[in-house]
Amino acid sequence: MEWSILVVLLVGAFFWWRHTKNIEAARVANERLDKDTRLLQHIKAGLRELERKRREEGLTFSKDGKLLLETPHMAAYKVSHFAESRTGFYFKDINEYGLHGFFAGEPGEYFDSYYRTDSTFKKEGRLVTRDED
Repeated sequence: MEWSILVVLLVGAFFWWRHTKNIEAARVANERLDKDTRLLQHIKAGLRELERKRREEGLTFSKDGKLLLETPHMAAYKVSHFAESRTGFYFKDINEYGLHGFFAGEPGEYFDSYYRTDSTFKKEGRLVTRDED
């Protein structure tokens, strides 16, 4: 009888330990989703601001590393890439770097890529987001 109680307690403790590990993994995953979703929203807002400035003020495309636009909350840079047209962003309010890539394939085929990056804009970390579009 005593052994069966001990076994039940050990099995219960194991399942409790696994449950708490799963809760922690879910918390970390949710934090990443929130952080990446926020960065994606900032990149898209930065692209809209950049496009608005291009239309209104005639901003032109620049060389690699050249500052395209600076506002109180962000800075946008031209980033060279062999296949994509890329823009790197530094968002001052969240202290994060993002990267947008645009690729035009066959006529009518357009692809956008979004990455988490560093200050060199060479690192490409895929964003895992809640964004549906």
